[in-house]
Amino acid sequence: MRGAAKVWPGSFRLLICALSLWITALAAPGPWALFTVPPLVCLGFLCLRRHHHLGVLLIVFACLLTVQTTMLGSARGPDEATEVEGIAVGHSQPGDSGWSRLTVLTSTGITEVLSPSAPPDGAHVSLRTEALDDIRISNDDARIIRAPNGVWKWRADLRLQLRHDSLASGHSGGALLPGLVVGDTEPQDARMEDDMRVVSLTHISAVSGSNVTIVSLGAGLLAGLCRAGPRTRVGVGVLTCVGYVFIVGFEPSAIRAAGMAIAVALVFLRGGGISPVAVMSSTVCILLSFVPVLATSVGFVLSVVSTAAILFVVPIILRRLSLHLSMVPTIVISALIVPLVAQLACTPVLVAIDPRIGLWSVAANALAAPAVLPATVLGFVSMVCGGLGLLGVPGLLWCAQVPAWLGSLCAWWIVGVARICAGLPGAALDWPKPPVGTLAALGLLILLAAGLWMLVRRKLWGIPTVVVCICLTALIIVVGRTKPPADDWLVMICDVGQGSATVINLGEGAGLVVDTGKDPKPVDVCLDEGGIEDFDLVISHFDADHSAGYAGTTWSRILHRLWVSSNVSGGAEVRGLVADTGAKVVPTTRGRSLDADGARIEVLWPPARETAETDRGEEADGNEETDVGEETVGTEVRNEDSLVLRVELEGLSFLVPGDIGEDEQFILAQSLEPVDLLIAPHHGSSDLAEDFFTAAGARLGVISVGENSYGHPTPRAQRAFGPVPVLRTDRCGTVAVYAHAKYSTARDCHGDEQ
Repeated sequence: MRGAAKVWPGSFRLLICALSLWITALAAPGPWALFTVPPLVCLGFLCLRRHHHLGVLLIVFACLLTVQTTMLGSARGPDEATEVEGIAVGHSQPGDSGWSRLTVLTSTGITEVLSPSAPPDGAHVSLRTEALDDIRISNDDARIIRAPNGVWKWRADLRLQLRHDSLASGHSGGALLPGLVVGDTEPQDARMEDDMRVVSLTHISAVSGSNVTIVSLGAGLLAGLCRAGPRTRVGVGVLTCVGYVFIVGFEPSAIRAAGMAIAVALVFLRGGGISPVAVMSSTVCILLSFVPVLATSVGFVLSVVSTAAILFVVPIILRRLSLHLSMVPTIVISALIVPLVAQLACTPVLVAIDPRIGLWSVAANALAAPAVLPATVLGFVSMVCGGLGLLGVPGLLWCAQVPAWLGSLCAWWIVGVARICAGLPGAALDWPKPPVGTLAALGLLILLAAGLWMLVRRKLWGIPTVVVCICLTALIIVVGRTKPPADDWLVMICDVGQGSATVINLGEGAGLVVDTGKDPKPVDVCLDEGGIEDFDLVISHFDADHSAGYAGTTWSRILHRLWVSSNVSGGAEVRGLVADTGAKVVPTTRGRSLDADGARIEVLWPPARETAETDRGEEADGNEETDVGEETVGTEVRNEDSLVLRVELEGLSFLVPGDIGEDEQFILAQSLEPVDLLIAPHHGSSDLAEDFFTAAGARLGVISVGENSYGHPTPRAQRAFGPVPVLRTDRCGTVAVYAHAKYSTARDCHGDEQ
């Protein structure tokens, strides 16, 4: 107890310092913050004699605040446009927009730049940048002043070699292994990413603190087997960690993972006499001082929370369980307890990011955990063999293939666990949105922890406390759950965020899907709710918010035909979609009438462009399939080229108008027959013609819309429907419409009716 009393003041001092640095990093003060440093230092020295710990805290905080403010100023740079020159030491995978976040090492520190291109790591680059919040943005591609040197080229070849050896396995595990070992997530497809996210295994799909910890601890323990002392073990572990991060890349996520790994390595390799609180707090202080951008990173929050839970909570539970379960090996208990504790500790943060909770997340983490260690070690061994083979050591390039194949097999198990658990009922249950959902999760977690603590201490009140926690959780889930449509639905307008996806029920599991939204998962969920197993796909036009999520429609389903406007049937987008799905293309144009298993479909727009190929196409029947290899027409993406469909099904008539604007709407209004249901064109944009809405004369209006910066839906668009109910998917969720224009919504939204 006396030793703990001596350690505690220093640990508490570092904890306060870490929290203070986190707050200042979030506030992101300007250079004026440096004026507070001299008073803090003076006050610290005045307090040293009577309040030693307070004085040391003030002095340490002042020094680290100086470093943090300097690094913030370097990362943010001046407000005006300026030239940033340095070495690109890391970059993120390009997002949907094609832009990447570059980590550039300059003479004044590390600068984060959002760039339309990603130069090779190690290249000396120059970018014309402007300030964008706490980072910089460049509208032009990076200019490469000097190509990467031999070491950086060897690193790039090493990463490519690992990817090649992993993908040679021929299964999904080969796509996961490069991400798990060196953060190369490019081979992973959308479904794998979504399955891993749903069951909270995202930390495995890319390099995380656990992977770096495995490598660092492994190196340190190997040194221990060679009779190395505590300091040598720690030194070997830290050096291995630094070298590993060089291979992964110096972007903030890798630096964060390395920091947490070093903290764990110090605690476990050093042995006794070191405070976990002090180690964790010191790590956070150093990271937030030199890389203050981590303060706004959700990944950093998750790393700190999970690492703290593993360091402080897991040892207590293990000691208790080892006494009562002496026959069970400690490694088995650890494999179950570590993912459980980490998952529960991270739940309040996870529901703040994505307000859903998964019943199978803990089970998925527990099942996947045993495969993470061998996958990481085998992938690391393959990487080392491949690296030495690239340097000319004979036979090692061939040897690298064996551990890569074995590591991919372990990774295949992880992918399989994620896919099965993500497909089980309750894998993604709705949870209240933040801040209510976050506070509710935090309160329930505290209640559960209190109940479990009482159970461990053999207090009878522990059982009712845990039961109350479970009942409250179930109550929140039941009250906030989305309501599935009834079996006799005719058309569903899916909640896919800012985008469009409409599903027409053709009976017996068949459907016609019109557009897919931007992301694969929402449309996949919508089709599951509707019981659609095989379908035809209509793409109104190839804006990302209408077509980019097409992969989600094919998950465990059969796609037969792809209907597109004949004006774009020979485009690159169509060829790419067909190459991915194997669908047969049906080009169509204004004036066609089609029959799809009882649904009568009229194509009202667009008219065919005046081309020789179109003239030939007019002679073909609307259901005739075409060879997409033939270049028929131009492929420019235009809203005015959107397919507009009028559908009649079992007495219900409705319009699916894509993104047509005012001019197209005015033309259609001249000959438009009234319908029961009208889906708002272009997500409720103000680019509309009131005559179109009047001619439609709908009894029900639906606006497919999500969070956006365009002002959709506009008040003008909502008023254009007239005195009828108008439902918005961002508030009502997925809207199912039945015969006689009756409807149901996934969420209660009575206030949206007009």
